[in-house]
Amino acid sequence: MADTINLHEDARFAGVLVDLENIENKLLETGKLVALTGTVACNVDIEFGTYGEGDEAEPSILIKVTSPEEVDVEDEILEDFEDFIIAELEDASLEWSQEVKEALGDNRMVVLLINGEEY
Repeated sequence: MADTINLHEDARFAGVLVDLENIENKLLETGKLVALTGTVACNVDIEFGTYGEGDEAEPSILIKVTSPEEVDVEDEILEDFEDFIIAELEDASLEWSQEVKEALGDNRMVVLLINGEEY
């Protein structure tokens, strides 16, 4: 499993990028992002990357939420948000080639960052 994949430069991952963008759009359309942040002036990016520093860095799925306001999120809303993304990724991955799945790995932790802070 490669943890330093550049999805934007490797054509094999074009479908993955489309799926990530579709999930981001669904978060907006369903109101889940607004429910999480409490504002429509927010954004979300989902990426495959690494999280942590040095030897502690691990392959991860990073959910990066930005909001102009400080976010005070309830546990139930937070869990619903993360569960929705994980379910959408699982559904999308059914269409990915075996090569892509192996390159991305199946053992990535999910990290939610809101305005750079881990939740």
